[in-house]
Amino acid sequence: MISAALLVVASIVIPFTLPLRIPGLANAVNGLFGSFFLVIGLIRLKKPGSLLLITGIYSLICLTVSPLVFAFVLIGGIFGETVCTTLFRGYHGRLAPVCGAILYEMGMFPAAMVLSFFFLPERYQELAPWIFIVAEIAIFTTSLIGALIGLKVAKELSRAGRLQIEEC
Repeated sequence: MISAALLVVASIVIPFTLPLRIPGLANAVNGLFGSFFLVIGLIRLKKPGSLLLITGIYSLICLTVSPLVFAFVLIGGIFGETVCTTLFRGYHGRLAPVCGAILYEMGMFPAAMVLSFFFLPERYQELAPWIFIVAEIAIFTTSLIGALIGLKVAKELSRAGRLQIEEC
């Protein structure tokens, strides 16, 4: 269900932002909504591998759109999962789901840029390197906001008895 929510959000956001050709804009806008859903999903699942499961399903759906999209979505999931499994050993508490969502969103952008540069070099020939740093800061900021809102919604779902949350 979370993978479907990620697909719906991306299907709405990306067509509006991609034509502007500002590197990272689509990721920053999508990060706000994507991290919201990811935090709720990770709080629900809690186990190591949860982020990879969600993003793996999402990347398989994205494979129907483009192998390039499949690759950078999966790379973002692997990156976030590797760091969170190493540091937190799962998604218990509040910090781990937030970190997992943010790392996933931030990990997708460099992967997308490297793969896009490899397959579409003419599009990125005159791109200033500082743009990548600004884009990552924007992605981090919007993903953090989305993740914190997701945490707040998860807390409300917990109060309503619809989601079990661990206080840490």
